[in-house]
Amino acid sequence: MPVYSGTRQDLEISYHRYRCQNCARTFCEEIPFRYPGTRISERAASWISSFLRFNIPISTVQKITGVHWDTIKHIHKQIMDEAVEDRRRKLLGEGYKPKHLAVDESAIHKGHRYATCVMDLDTGDVLWVGKGRAKADFAIFFQEMDMDYLSEVEAVAMDMNASYNALVSGHMPWAEIVYDRYHMQAQFGKDVLGAVRLDEARKHRDNARKLKEEGRARSEIKAEKQLYSEVKRARWILLAGENSLSDDEASSLKRILDDHAGLALCHAMKEEMARLFDLRDGDEARNGWTAWFEGAKASGIPALVRFAELKEKRIDGLIAHASHPISTGKLEGFNNRIKVAKRIAYGYRDEDYFFSLIQFISIPSVRAQSHRKT
Repeated sequence: MPVYSGTRQDLEISYHRYRCQNCARTFCEEIPFRYPGTRISERAASWISSFLRFNIPISTVQKITGVHWDTIKHIHKQIMDEAVEDRRRKLLGEGYKPKHLAVDESAIHKGHRYATCVMDLDTGDVLWVGKGRAKADFAIFFQEMDMDYLSEVEAVAMDMNASYNALVSGHMPWAEIVYDRYHMQAQFGKDVLGAVRLDEARKHRDNARKLKEEGRARSEIKAEKQLYSEVKRARWILLAGENSLSDDEASSLKRILDDHAGLALCHAMKEEMARLFDLRDGDEARNGWTAWFEGAKASGIPALVRFAELKEKRIDGLIAHASHPISTGKLEGFNNRIKVAKRIAYGYRDEDYFFSLIQFISIPSVRAQSHRKT
């Protein structure tokens, strides 16, 4: 640590080096005040730590101290690993075991490179982060985690990734799998409502062209073009809840649904899906979801039929939401903090360091400190 601000202070140290006469291995005697794994003193490391504990970026600490970036990163990783381990020991000492988990993926680099995160939904702690999102990547979680610590898990929230489902069922058969409602609703909005809406809009566009070729009145052509624009731009009002619409938007929605039977049916199915996710009785949920899938397959709307045939295979995980109303929403929200950390550092080349950072910023006391700063 510099004696004077802006003045570098170097220490010249003499120490012995030894060579083993049997194996020829060489080694040096320890320097008592050297910080392990670096070429700086314990005092300098403590000074650097004081900056890092306030979540000051490493690049800024490097400019202040003049110490190499890798050395600062090494100190920071030790701070974070110790904090995560202290948190783990504290929870173990209290006899705590997680009840509800969430599994989801997060983008860590450009080019569709991902990491898988497992979060304790009750505390917000990220229990594990691993590179990749394939089945073999997620299997490492069960190899590295103490399964006794997970023995009281009641439910695991996830999207409909088949690899997550199979591994959780295989390693934790006592835990129920709960499929995330927001993934389900978002996919319905995109693959069903979105597809049907665009099909209906294209029909109006084609009708306008046909009327123009037949030499029909401009008013008729204009009316079809207006309907095309109205349906094409109706994405938000079709997805939004009716209570969140203004009077003009509600009138527009009613007009569109009255004139387009296919869209009206898909919109009604969307509203019924939202109602089913609000149920808290398992038998009622089973009856409701069974009727929903039967109705969807009988609709004759190709996009809705395909969606129902695909998702009906996961009906047990949808019904489980009634008993365990959890979702990956908390983990999805935490992904935004991961993105912010990544942008501040302009990305991370050292994935082990980045994964330690993800676990560290999920600790409640660190989250609270971050919110106070914000």
